Amino acid sequence: MFRKIREIASRHIQGNLVIYFIVIMFLLIGISAGAFTVKALSDAQRQELIGYLRSFFQFISENTYDTFSILKQSLLNNIQTGVLIWLLGITIVGIPFILLLIALRGFIIGFTVGFLVEQMGIRGLFFALCAILPQNLLIIPCLVSIAVIGISFSLMIIKNKLMKSYKSDIMRQFVIYSTIVATLFSIILLGALVEAYITPIFMKFVSSYMQ
Repeated sequence: MFRKIREIASRHIQGNLVIYFIVIMFLLIGISAGAFTVKALSDAQRQELIGYLRSFFQFISENTYDTFSILKQSLLNNIQTGVLIWLLGITIVGIPFILLLIALRGFIIGFTVGFLVEQMGIRGLFFALCAILPQNLLIIPCLVSIAVIGISFSLMIIKNKLMKSYKSDIMRQFVIYSTIVATLFSIILLGALVEAYITPIFMKFVSSYMQ
C-alpha cells in the first residue's frame, strides 16, 4: 500500500514539476519578503513588537496554555487557507490568487523568523525552530500540494474551454481533486495537533532562556 502511495506521489510530482517549481518559488519569495520587511520596521513598531515578545515569553513560561484553543485556531487558519485554495482551483481566474496565498503564508513565516533572529540572534533562531518548524513540516508541504493540484485543475478547466480537441471528464477529475485535498486536510489536522500538544512543550522549555 505504501509503495503504491509512493508511486502515485512520485508520478504526480514528476507530472507537475513546473507547477511545483512556481509554487515553491512564490513561497520562497514570500519568506524573503517577510524577512526583508523586518528591516523596514520603524523604531516604534520594533519596540512595540519587542514588548509583545517579552510579555509572550513571560506568559508561556509562567502559565499553562489552552491546548484546545490552540488546536481550534490552528485548524481554523490552515483549513481556511486550504479550502480557499481548493475553491480557487475550480475557477478559471484562481491561479494568481492561489500563488498569492502561498506567498502570504511564506511572508508570515519569513517575518516571524526574521524578527526573532534580528532581535535575539541564535536564541531567536532556536526558538523559531521549536515554535514554527514542527507543525510546518507537515502543514506547509500539504498547502503547497493543494496549491499545485488546484492550479493543475484550473489549467485543465481552461484547456477544456479553449481547446476543442482537448476534452476531459471534469466531474471525475473534480472528485479525484477533492478526494486528494481531503486526504491532505487529514495531514494538516495532524500538523495542528502537533502545534497544539507538542510545540507548546518546546516553547515553554525554551521561553525561560529567552527573557
